[in-house]
Amino acid sequence: AVVSTQSKDERPYADGREARIWHLYVGDVDARLSNYKGTLLKILEERSVRTVYDCACGTGIDSVMLLEEGYKVVSTDAVDYFLEKARQTKQKREELADWQIGFGDWLDLKSAKVDHPAVGYDAIVCIGNSFCTLPDFEGGNKTLLKALQNFKDLLKKGGMLIIDHRNYDYTLVHKTFPPNSHGSIYYNSDRVFNIKADLVEKEEVAAKMTFRSWDMDVSGTELEGDSDIKLKERDGKMVPTLELNNIPCYPHTLKGFTALLKTVFGEKAEHRLLPDFRENEQEDFVPNYW
Repeated sequence: AVVSTQSKDERPYADGREARIWHLYVGDVDARLSNYKGTLLKILEERSVRTVYDCACGTGIDSVMLLEEGYKVVSTDAVDYFLEKARQTKQKREELADWQIGFGDWLDLKSAKVDHPAVGYDAIVCIGNSFCTLPDFEGGNKTLLKALQNFKDLLKKGGMLIIDHRNYDYTLVHKTFPPNSHGSIYYNSDRVFNIKADLVEKEEVAAKMTFRSWDMDVSGTELEGDSDIKLKERDGKMVPTLELNNIPCYPHTLKGFTALLKTVFGEKAEHRLLPDFRENEQEDFVPNYW
C-alpha cells in the first residue's frame, strides 16, 4: 500500500506489471507460508486475536491464510491491480464471501473502502517489506510517523502491530543483499535475474534504493507470448523476459525503525524482534527481514 500524495501513476507497481508476475515472484504459496505461518499464528493466539487488518494485502496470500484459520480479516492495498487479484480469489471461493477487500491509503486509513470495526482491531499486519514503499514526503519522518499513528488509531487498546522491513543494515554495510535473499521467507522465485539497484545514502543511512533492473524469466508461463515480453540472455541462453525497472523503496535501519515505533507507541510498549519470524535464533544468524 502506498499513499494518496502520489498520483496513481507514480506509485510503485501502479502499471500492473508486478501484479501480473507476483505469483511467479512469490513462488510456491505453501512453501512461502511454511516459513512464518506457524510463528505468526502462535503470536496471534498468545494475544487471543480474532480481528486482523491486513493493510498491505497485495494479492491476498496472507489474508486468505488467516481467513482459513478462522480469523475475521479486512484487507486493503493501494494498488488496484493487486486488489483485482485478491477479489478474483474471493469470487472463486464461496467460503470467502464475507471477506472485505478495498482500497486503503496509509495516510487516510479511516477513509478506506472497507468497514473498520468501531472498537478497533486486535492486530494489524504490514509485512513483506511493504512499509518501505512509503516515502517520507514531508521530511523529518513526519509522513512515516503519521502512517504509524494511523495504524495505532485503528488498534484496540492492547492491540498489536506486526510489521517488518528488509535487513537494510546488512545492505548498507556490505553493499549487497543478505545471503539467500532470493530464497527469503516471502519471495522464493528462481526466475528473477539481472538485478541491479542504486543505493542513495544520506549521513551513512540508506535513504532510497531503486531497482533499476529486475528481470523475470517467464518461460513456460501464460505470460510468455505477451507483447511486452523480450528475449534476454540468462545463463547462456535466451529466455522470454518481463523487464521491471525503476522500482523505488525507502529503506529503514533496525535502530531507526525501532525509534519510529517507540515514538508512536511509547517507550513502555512491548517491542518484540523476530528475525525472519524465527524465535531463539543464533546470534550470528543474518536475516533477510527484521
